[in-house]
Amino acid sequence: MNEKEKVRQVADSADSAAQEVADSRWFERVARAGFIANGLVHAILGATAVTIGLGQGGEADQAGAVGQIASQPFGLVLIVICFLGCALMALWCLVNAFFGASSLRGAGTRDPEEKQGRKQWIDFFSTVGSAIAYVVVAATFSQFVFGGGSDSGKASSQASTTVAKAPGGLYILMAAGAVIALIGIVFCINGLRRKWKDELGRPRSAFTRFLVGFTGVVGYLGKGATLLSVGILIVVSAATGDPEEFTGIDGALKGMRDQPFGPYLLLAVGLGLVLYGVFLALRSRYDRMD
Repeated sequence: MNEKEKVRQVADSADSAAQEVADSRWFERVARAGFIANGLVHAILGATAVTIGLGQGGEADQAGAVGQIASQPFGLVLIVICFLGCALMALWCLVNAFFGASSLRGAGTRDPEEKQGRKQWIDFFSTVGSAIAYVVVAATFSQFVFGGGSDSGKASSQASTTVAKAPGGLYILMAAGAVIALIGIVFCINGLRRKWKDELGRPRSAFTRFLVGFTGVVGYLGKGATLLSVGILIVVSAATGDPEEFTGIDGALKGMRDQPFGPYLLLAVGLGLVLYGVFLALRSRYDRMD
């Protein structure tokens, strides 16, 4: 056996092992903890948004939500569990995207001009996007596990200012903001069309089915409105030449509060985020993960 055949054999073995991991039931069950961790962050974020809408203070971003978890008894233990859950969910998504059911190697065509080909590409990019989202949440938890937390609003402002200083940086920020706003709109549309139903098993209880449906629709709208406001804030701060004005989710939600009827809108968005957290917790039980 020559070197080329040995390399191919090792690659085939690694590929087979990765596919076994992608199809592993224990890996799937452990990764489901990521849904609960992400749901907890959204629920606390939504509750903070509600308090801001009622005229009280608070830091309405992921770091602020994780900080509230850390301040509770046994909070650090819970944060470590949430960090591991999100990290495993991100890993599961990546393995599934490249070796599992969402990979481009499945049966059918990859041609984007054909329906089956478009579906494969959409599944692939959607799964990779989910992996990135869980990496971001896991990174927020990791700051408290390893570094004691951070001011995410200040970090967002510094990051946007750094990007703005690069050649064409303001245009890059505007494009990024437009993409985030578009994702927010897609969340709202998918919530209203209940696109997520295809990814969930059918609960036996009629009340649970109602709860999944209600929290899914309202939760997706709340999440979508939040992303839309973040995207708009990025675009506006870049268009006005003041990228340091972008302070992340916290700045976007507080900016929403300052608009006409803003407190009422913020209350609605906050409740939507809380329900999105509940939906994610339910999803940990009923998501097909196939």
